[in-house]
Amino acid sequence: MTIKEMAELVGISADTLRYYERIGVIPSVTRTVHGVRDYDEIHLEWIQSILKLKASGMTLEMIIEYVRLANVGDSTIEARKQLLEEEQERITAKIEELQDRLATINLKIADYYEDLLPKTTAMINKMKPKVD
Repeated sequence: MTIKEMAELVGISADTLRYYERIGVIPSVTRTVHGVRDYDEIHLEWIQSILKLKASGMTLEMIIEYVRLANVGDSTIEARKQLLEEEQERITAKIEELQDRLATINLKIADYYEDLLPKTTAMINKMKPKVD
């Protein structure tokens, strides 16, 4: 498939695909006799994997290293696993930080309700007609 078709399929620009090829994040793309890039299923799998890693928050530098290791072969399985585990730890720490922030916000919101409830109850009581 052409670069335009691939770009549309994966949801990134043709410029980004060219850049990924240039820096070695995806394998070199064969070309037709007319010099047009001809992407195949292997490229699609690589691009989708790269986009998932990028979406996880992994830096492009880390992705480049991961791809470099993957291209070396099975002898780098442990190194790739370690790279992913380090990223997993970073993401876990970020989630914990975000959970702490959310807990703080939830407490602040609860404070507003605690302040508001007595005031609202008092106002309602003032509005009730007195029964003699």
